[in-house]
Amino acid sequence: MHQGGVTPKIVANNASPDPIPLLMTRPRASAEAFVARLPMAIRAQVHPVYSPLITISGLGNDPKLLADDAAIFTSVNGVAHGPEGHGRSAYCVGSATTKAARDRGWRADLRGETADELVTDLVKTPPSERLVHLSGVHTRGNICARLNEYGMQAQNFAVYDQKAQNLSEEARKVLARRYPVIAPLFSPRTSAQFAREVPRSMHVHAIVFSNAVAQNLDQASYATVTVSSAPNFGAMLTALATVLSDLPAG
Repeated sequence: MHQGGVTPKIVANNASPDPIPLLMTRPRASAEAFVARLPMAIRAQVHPVYSPLITISGLGNDPKLLADDAAIFTSVNGVAHGPEGHGRSAYCVGSATTKAARDRGWRADLRGETADELVTDLVKTPPSERLVHLSGVHTRGNICARLNEYGMQAQNFAVYDQKAQNLSEEARKVLARRYPVIAPLFSPRTSAQFAREVPRSMHVHAIVFSNAVAQNLDQASYATVTVSSAPNFGAMLTALATVLSDLPAG
């Protein structure tokens, strides 16, 4: 399994007669935002194919936060489907989540790039507020349970669901071709669904957000599986550029 991290050269690639399909499997808005941030040198080499494997739907419920409660946000979706901040504190994973929380009126503080980093940071400097993790139905990391073990008041409240869905017909046609396909995978649920939808393809070059995402993939079932050196856009971009530069010219 290849570990990303080396800054690559960005080069033209002729491994297929067209730009390389970039199979975007995360929810559509997040996928489009990722593609929009790609440098032109990369964007010219790929053709985005949007086929979300997870759809996000708000639950429409109210966590009834008190004025002195604080939120934990581990994703932009938690922010989008949670309440307005009204100046309350929020402890966040990732810069995008932190920005989204600030935009919705939270006094948001970046506390790490992963759930583990957030927990470690909060244990070092425990907040005085009651903490509510506004999350999806499916969560990882046992954040609240771990914080409770250290004497903090923390509870989980799901504000959205993440439902698996099948690959689109366009995606299936692209995968049926005998040319390389690059598939960035950003979450464990997405990689698990991808493994069910595409159990084997020696034309697929998977790029995964973290080791937790990689665990659902059998490395031998794909052309390559590259793990991003960090769970952020910059590291995923470096991994994508590396994969593109490593594809054989044809």
